[in-house]
Amino acid sequence: MSNKSESYFSKSKAHINFITEYRPTNFNSASDSFDPMVSIYCPKFPSLIKSDNTVWHLASAYFNHLLIDQRKSTALLESVASDLIDFLRFLESTELDILYLPPKPEKRVTYQFHTSLLQRIRLGLISPSTARQRMNRILRFYDFLISENVFTPEELKNRPYEKIRTYVSCISSTGDVYKKQIDTSNLKIRHSPRPSYGDEIIDGGRLHPLSMIEQQIFLKYLEQYSSRDFQLICYMALYTGARLQTICTLRVFHIKELLKKQMPNSFDDTYSIQIGGKSIIDTKGGYTQNLKVPTWLIKDINQYLSSESWKKRASQSFYRATDENYIFLTKYGNPYYTSMKEIEDRNLKTIPNNIKSSIHKGNSARQALTKLINLMHKNKEDIRTFTLHDLRATFGVNLLLSASKHVNDIDQILPYIQSRMGHRNIMSTIHYVRYIAFSNLTNKTDENFEKILFNINEMK
Repeated sequence: MSNKSESYFSKSKAHINFITEYRPTNFNSASDSFDPMVSIYCPKFPSLIKSDNTVWHLASAYFNHLLIDQRKSTALLESVASDLIDFLRFLESTELDILYLPPKPEKRVTYQFHTSLLQRIRLGLISPSTARQRMNRILRFYDFLISENVFTPEELKNRPYEKIRTYVSCISSTGDVYKKQIDTSNLKIRHSPRPSYGDEIIDGGRLHPLSMIEQQIFLKYLEQYSSRDFQLICYMALYTGARLQTICTLRVFHIKELLKKQMPNSFDDTYSIQIGGKSIIDTKGGYTQNLKVPTWLIKDINQYLSSESWKKRASQSFYRATDENYIFLTKYGNPYYTSMKEIEDRNLKTIPNNIKSSIHKGNSARQALTKLINLMHKNKEDIRTFTLHDLRATFGVNLLLSASKHVNDIDQILPYIQSRMGHRNIMSTIHYVRYIAFSNLTNKTDENFEKILFNINEMK
């Protein structure tokens, strides 16, 4: 998308530079020096460079606000930077000033940028959802500059946009509908999400669970052609429903403590691991959840940790061959997914290490899966392209099918599935029920879940 932005605004040479190991400073008037802010650290801090090779200081001030005052993540800063650089390229290409706010609204710089986004949607250069996010972030950028009195009252005779207060219908975590007051603007970009169909599940994306035959094909190839660490990552996704960021931020001591202090649950032969919160295992939104892992998988992981392969990888990594290290490391000793704890450790320098930091977000695991899928397709296997997140959805479907064989009461099944999947909202769980009801797995399944759907509709 950034390449399309560059070509669309060809007059502008604005670009993003990144400052590694960034630590902001405060000016100490007593010592006439700048002191580092010990608790604030960003491995990769964005800096927007204008076409004349000078820094866009307004953006830098905003990034520091997001980092210091709001404690936003590196990933969020990068995402905001990609939206602000697009706005900067627009300003340079149109030769408009950020404060070009004449009396006629349609002439104001923010309104013209809004028109530019709509035009690019029509040309297929940008998706409606991306355009919506971009416009919102530019307006939040203006909000910050105005709140910090960067502009004088004379410069702000005309507002960059109009605020609108409205109400929207929301669904609570228990499925209840309620009205919520929100602030929006007259520059909001509206878009209708693509409708969902029976062959997909809406759960952090549009997911397509693997059929039983596809699972068999995948597991066969996984065993024959993939490295042991990638096998275990996929087993964790398929047999626990954990997200990639959770799987790849598990530490060695988590497994060792389980085996030392806990006995497997006699009901389902699983160990329970607390993830999220203070566990240092990352979860979506940082929310706490109990992850149930099959005993056989815990034993396989523990065996892998004793292998020469893991020890060699660990020796090249930030935490070395200690129990604090990640379970899953690439052959170069990098984590598949950099945890929030590692970023904190590097900031506080709690572990002396001269290994350069780099933020990893699971790309190595995704590449390994793509390579395996390409091999299956090359061999004419009857399996669709899928993602690691689809393995999580596959777990949810398998679990729901299994539970429905033993329990007929939807009121008992849904909370159990919701808990196992870590869904904050019951509607995410209901999407799994709908998927099974509308898929052609078996006639019997269709009949059972049509009844369940009927009960859900009665509950609304």
